[in-house]
Parts: sequence; C-alpha cells; structure tokens
Amino acid sequence: MPEIHRKLSSIEKICHDSECSEKIASLKPEHVTLFKTFTYCPYCAEELTLVCQSCREQLNSSEFKYCPWCGVNFADAETVK
Repeated sequence: MPEIHRKLSSIEKICHDSECSEKIASLKPEHVTLFKTFTYCPYCAEELTLVCQSCREQLNSSEFKYCPWCGVNFADAETVK
C-alpha cells in the first residue's frame, strides 16, 4: 500500500464566505459539535461544503473512506469535523 494511504485526515464542513468562516472558527466547543450536524451555514444560509482536511478538495460524500484526490484515510468516515 502506498505511503500516502497511511496518513489520516478527516472530512470537515466549511462555508466559503470568509466572514462566516471566521465566525465558525470562533465557536465554543459545544457549538462546534452541533455545527457538524448542520447542512446550511447559520450565518449566511448557504449550503455547507464537505472538504478533505488534508488537501482541502471538495467532496460529495461524508461516507468516503479515502480522499479521492489525495488518498488519505478518513479515520472515521461517518464523522465530519
């Protein structure tokens, strides 16, 4: 197995609006857990995007085991950061 597949990463939800991203980054830990369940940004109402935390490429499913762009292993494919 290639070395790249031994790396671990996670999938995270982001908002492409930089103002929202700053607000999201400053959320309290208990709110971050709740944010992971959201489909839409609570600040601008845009649909949140799933991205590989390692390469930052957009994903269309949170159920992937490996990133189709960089090959990293998502430690828990069902968990979105």
